[in-house]
Amino acid sequence: MSKYAFRIKAGSPLEQNLDMILETMSDGATKHDLYLAGVQNKINDAIDVLGANADNFTFGRNGISYTDVIPQTVIQQAKQVTAQQTVSAPQQEYDGQTVTWPDTPVINDTADYPWFRKPAWYDRMALMVKLGKHISLAGPPGIGKSSAVEYLAAEQGKVLVNVSADAGLRRRDLTGNVELVNSHTRFMVSEYLAAVANGWWVTIDEVNAAEPDALMYLNSQIAPPHSASFYGQTVQVHPDFRLFVTYNPGLVGTKPLPESLKDRFFPVKLQFPNESTLRRMLEANGMPVKIDDGSVQWQDAIVNYGLSMWKQHELGRMRYQITPRRLMDAVTLVMHAGVEVYEALEAAVIMTVDNVSEVRVLEEALKSQKQAYQFGRL
Repeated sequence: MSKYAFRIKAGSPLEQNLDMILETMSDGATKHDLYLAGVQNKINDAIDVLGANADNFTFGRNGISYTDVIPQTVIQQAKQVTAQQTVSAPQQEYDGQTVTWPDTPVINDTADYPWFRKPAWYDRMALMVKLGKHISLAGPPGIGKSSAVEYLAAEQGKVLVNVSADAGLRRRDLTGNVELVNSHTRFMVSEYLAAVANGWWVTIDEVNAAEPDALMYLNSQIAPPHSASFYGQTVQVHPDFRLFVTYNPGLVGTKPLPESLKDRFFPVKLQFPNESTLRRMLEANGMPVKIDDGSVQWQDAIVNYGLSMWKQHELGRMRYQITPRRLMDAVTLVMHAGVEVYEALEAAVIMTVDNVSEVRVLEEALKSQKQAYQFGRL
């Protein structure tokens, strides 16, 4: 392979001549063909022609200035249909060093989410995404923020990359890293950066746990200059790229997002589900539908305990935030291990909390609800 890959300016005389030759010669062009097209065999004449017709090549007092062009594969559909796209090149050459782009992730199908039920805000989010907006979803954990994005991507046949920021996301996690392979330096591009260049979608969970350098980097993709720099190179953001960020404003160990960054997203703010919504969520994940015979059943105990514990959080009695996942674990214990419902709630919820004062609040509420249940006052 040639050391140089010249990128010919669109519409230039050289491009027109080359197109004409390549259209008529299926086996490619010979040196003589290129000579006729204006590329002289003599180096000085070649420099003149390339200097006027190539946008990654200049010739000055210090000699040739050449910017490499690295092709990357763009997967447009799940069936591995490929096209070539050029990437803006580094300002200097990297001898013996290569850039490796990740494979395209599999596109999920809506059938992979049989339990998902579209929330009230789903259609509005889908509309804003269609209009080119990036989306922020703020709310308690475990209420379906990420699942809604995953379902939307599956519904529209989009590649979705998931990134977690809960461990302290850094800029280098978003760009990639350098590895030594067979004595050669290789830059391994991250899936996030590949998504930016190829027009995939990305979800970043718990984005308010990310480090400042990562947040600044994200801002450069969703705001001017709408580009992503890496390893001395730059890619422009693909017009189909969409960024979804989820976060819990009250989560311990996080920090407020910069207002300038928040303003770049269309906001979707969610609350802990009400009784009917929470019940439907648990039923969609496997909790049996209650037989409406007027009696209080174990499903009621789980739903009511979840609502009660969220109320305690809102009142400031504890920072712990109960989630539907914890309640669903209690459901699993009742259904598959034959555990009594309040014992299941203790094992699935209370045992996961370390703070002594919060454990006391959880235990008191569980004891009160159990007594009310036993005496028919629930």
